[in-house]
Amino acid sequence: MADKLKPLVIIGAGGLGREVAWLVTDINRQKREWDFVGFVDDGVQGRTPEGYPVLGTLDYFFELSSHPWVVVAIADSQVRKAITQRLHTQGINIATLIHPSVSMSDFVQVGIGSIICSGAVITTNVTLGKASIVNPNCFIGHDTALEDFVSLMPGSNLAGEVKVEEGCYFGLNSCVINRTNIGKWSIIGAGATVISDIPDYSVAVGVPARVIKRRDMEAGR
Repeated sequence: MADKLKPLVIIGAGGLGREVAWLVTDINRQKREWDFVGFVDDGVQGRTPEGYPVLGTLDYFFELSSHPWVVVAIADSQVRKAITQRLHTQGINIATLIHPSVSMSDFVQVGIGSIICSGAVITTNVTLGKASIVNPNCFIGHDTALEDFVSLMPGSNLAGEVKVEEGCYFGLNSCVINRTNIGKWSIIGAGATVISDIPDYSVAVGVPARVIKRRDMEAGR
């Protein structure tokens, strides 16, 4: 008798969420695991361009009497953290999704709620905190540690022995050299090359990357 598929809802019907729906399809092609029910999103109604249903808002989801599995497909680390904490408080099952094409050793720890997309390479003795997002074609080198709610956009490259603190965001094709620390809630701009430590709450851009401002977390920027 075949195993029963687990119902799954994706929070966030934007571009990332729709890419995660594709990820789920690819997982199921290799081994049937998920029954993708649809999205919930506060700003999208009806159906996505692919025809997937948007079931309702986030409040609608939390008002359900019983809950399917869920994954938070929102790149903004602050928003993802807030929603994930609410899910944990209500005891809702949070899925961890890893594309079948991902190459990683047996010595990688992946936190609950993480999303690892196609073509990613994660080497050895690597830790990903909960609700991490690793977009397509990212590379994470040996002995690197990511804390919770880190977002890596496509093509991000982290060398060996890099420490990334909570909530950091790495833009498209950004790069970090080995033995570098990235302070919590920092943003590394697209195409930036980090060659020295980045303080907490920084926005760093350029080659080599330099800090251009300090984030105002209360204002959400």
